[in-house]
Amino acid sequence: MRAAQSFMPLLCGAALAGLALSARADRPMVSETADAIEAGVCQVEAAAARTRASGSASLASVGAIFSCGLKGGHQWALSYGRDSGGGEKSQSLGLGGKSNLVPMEAGRTGFGVAYSLGTLKSAGSGHRFEDLTVLGVASRELASGLLGHANLGWTRSRSARQSTTLWSLGAETTGDVFYAADVFGDDRNKPSLSAGVGFNFAPGFSGNVAYALQFDKPRAKQISLGVKAVF
Repeated sequence: MRAAQSFMPLLCGAALAGLALSARADRPMVSETADAIEAGVCQVEAAAARTRASGSASLASVGAIFSCGLKGGHQWALSYGRDSGGGEKSQSLGLGGKSNLVPMEAGRTGFGVAYSLGTLKSAGSGHRFEDLTVLGVASRELASGLLGHANLGWTRSRSARQSTTLWSLGAETTGDVFYAADVFGDDRNKPSLSAGVGFNFAPGFSGNVAYALQFDKPRAKQISLGVKAVF
């Protein structure tokens, strides 16, 4: 799950902030999926990214998320993120969850809701509440081995003092080598694109790489690497 879509501080301008690595699960997907982790199963994901836009200092990000499944089609997650660039640094913490309301089956769309609370710590201050995010999620099997996802939601940022509508459309394949592509954005900026590939190295262990591009000016580009362990 994407534990907090708006963890990233505005370190290096809006273009970089829009692509900064958020604490999110199921990479290389950006879109949230409607399914929840199976009860009794946990997973840890970690990722590092570098984001660059012309005229701005590059932004280096690292993030990790620990999540576990609960009975009844629910899951919870704890996340951590750190961003640095332009001589500034920040850290974030998040608590999130997801509930599967309608299971996805062959010929039937699955529906769920994801929710999160995030804090932000910048230089000279402690952790302060930063954002609240709620997403409605739909997932469907588009063809054999191909899944589609759609997200629509809302987030409230304390530092920006504004509410924003979030949206995302994505598709992913299944298998030991899997691909993902997303178009995503909000009601205040031009959309972004992301594409990535993942590899299952061993049962319960995988890695991934993704590239993202934001179309606001100055255009921002991001490359990221991640790993995932399920137990």
